[in-house]
Amino acid sequence: MSLRERQKEDRRARIIAAAKRLFLETGLEKITMEAIAEIAGVSTVTVHNYYGTKSGVLLALVAESDRELLVTLDQRLRGKASDLPGLVLRFFEIICKHTQTHLDKAIWRQVISASIHGAEPRFAKLYGDLDRRLATVLVSEIERLIKEERITSGTHAAHLGRALFNLQNARFIEFVASDTDGYDRCRQNLHSDLQALLSGFAPNT
Repeated sequence: MSLRERQKEDRRARIIAAAKRLFLETGLEKITMEAIAEIAGVSTVTVHNYYGTKSGVLLALVAESDRELLVTLDQRLRGKASDLPGLVLRFFEIICKHTQTHLDKAIWRQVISASIHGAEPRFAKLYGDLDRRLATVLVSEIERLIKEERITSGTHAAHLGRALFNLQNARFIEFVASDTDGYDRCRQNLHSDLQALLSGFAPNT
């Protein structure tokens, strides 16, 4: 990596660190691009050039969090679950606990809102890409369960994995939408969903 590239990466890291600090200390409503730039020690123009808008900075925070999440999933999920409900519940648990330790629920509400409203197309596209990478983890584990004959042979792993990702994602949104609804309640709701939907997916005998 050249000196210029290293300097660019350093500026990006400082901007992200500054934004995360502001999100946690002052809340979403009070954050400005100028404040992020001041703490990061760069110009406001630089922040805009790198991330465009506050939504772009939010996405960068999520991208950093998701990179760490993918590592955690690789360590704590792959090869661990012995059945489909256990796989989805474990996946959901890892994501929720990662969210609690890396980003605030209020930040996630802003992220989800920005991705839905589509005011910045780049944000929606990149957020969708992050979700697809996470769904791929489920697909890979479902393929493993099929090979191990723990799921009925002939199951379409990709379709099933994406469907189950969307299901748990709905419960994840429920989890972050409220400061009062805790993880245990949302997990129980997901468990009930899985019982209702997956009764036909029995192991081969």
